[in-house]
Amino acid sequence: MLINCTNHPSKLWGEAQKKAAEAFGGAVDLPFPQIDPSDSTEKLRSLAAEYAEKIEAMDGDAVLVAGEFAFVFLLVDKLLSEGVRVVCASSKRLTTEERRPDGSIEKHSVFVFERFRDYEYFHTR
Repeated sequence: MLINCTNHPSKLWGEAQKKAAEAFGGAVDLPFPQIDPSDSTEKLRSLAAEYAEKIEAMDGDAVLVAGEFAFVFLLVDKLLSEGVRVVCASSKRLTTEERRPDGSIEKHSVFVFERFRDYEYFHTR
């Protein structure tokens, strides 16, 4: 089973990502926590430890982690150090930009899932 710890419920994934998750036996969602920008690093470390415990108790084959960067780093680092397989979604990003009449730029991005990529290959400890 692939544990989906992101802000994107697996029921909303495209067919390619759902099919890739089948290699893990399907996906189960663990909603990504709301991170307040004013949270201290120590609070994020504590929350990462809490989420690592939840993820380990779910006993999945791997976990997909994506969201607020500092928390993701802390959680991925903790999980990898405990031997948990962690992946990210690798996607093509198709972007268009248009200048609006008021001078602002409107950006539209479409993400096309390609595959899951293991974090372990990048972990240096």
